[in-house]
Amino acid sequence: MSRYRRASLGPDFGYVPGEQPPDDGSWLKLNTNESPLPPSPHVADAVREAAAGLRRYPDPFGEPLRSALADYHGVAPAQVLVVNGGDQAIDCCFRAFCEPGDTVVYPTPTYSLFPTLATMFGVAQTELPLDDGFQFPAALGTAPGALRFAVNPNSPTGVWMAPDALEELLGDAPGVIVIDEAYCDFAPGSCIPLLSAHDNWVVLRTFSKSHALAGLRVGYAVGSAALIDDLAAVKDSYPVDRCAIAGALAALQDEPHHRTIVDTVVSERERVTTSLRSKGWDVANSGANFVFARPPDGNASKVHRQLRDQHILVRHFTSLPDRLRISVGSPAENDRLLDALG
Repeated sequence: MSRYRRASLGPDFGYVPGEQPPDDGSWLKLNTNESPLPPSPHVADAVREAAAGLRRYPDPFGEPLRSALADYHGVAPAQVLVVNGGDQAIDCCFRAFCEPGDTVVYPTPTYSLFPTLATMFGVAQTELPLDDGFQFPAALGTAPGALRFAVNPNSPTGVWMAPDALEELLGDAPGVIVIDEAYCDFAPGSCIPLLSAHDNWVVLRTFSKSHALAGLRVGYAVGSAALIDDLAAVKDSYPVDRCAIAGALAALQDEPHHRTIVDTVVSERERVTTSLRSKGWDVANSGANFVFARPPDGNASKVHRQLRDQHILVRHFTSLPDRLRISVGSPAENDRLLDALG
């Protein structure tokens, strides 16, 4: 830390991502919720073709991907903003909708990027503890704030709330409502069909999880044309490069492969959940591509260390000491995990 850092940030400031081991094939990486399967085989060809035009800037709005996403979700292109991963969409929400001193509202535990960005932008934070069963609290729909977030399915818990129930909770909430659906393809439904009834709602999606493109960094926001115009006003000049646009478009157009990824994850998620429960683990019902589980003795830190000694990475949050977040791997990867857990 230099002496020039803003004093308000402090020495330990910053988002802490999951551990990234060497890509040498010796590690089983179940800590960052990546896809257990590779992306569509059409992605590589699309990226290769796009690379020939790298001397030119990409389209600043991500075309033709933006229009393809609009068709996919049944909205107008003006209702879609394509950005550099879902994280940049969250960043743009703070830029567009919060003045310094405003308040952002979110449940806890949830995505730990929210407090990091709030501190960066000088925004006050209202953190609302989840109810029993890791459910969103009623105050999420009533607490005052210029901006509020609901990750659905939530991370790290994996708990999903049905769109009609979320609408009942947040329908009258003040300010801008951001529903982060990074994991929604693994759940029964999305809130995008509700956007026409709520001009203050924005839904965020990503290609990182169910399209297996975490390495390309492509996310997008869907909402009213007016809200998307607000986000576009504060985005980077060219947020998504030519190769990422081409790769994401190829993945979007290969719906059978996308469905294979989703079906594999859902099937394996149920198998892992059933197996862990049979071993005495407490596992929350998950609508995501991971499970949130408590070992029989509650000593998640010990299990985390034991797995790491076997080159198996899962996520342990110090703020949630008795549970582990375990990404759903391929059938063979999940076999290795379950064998290691005995």
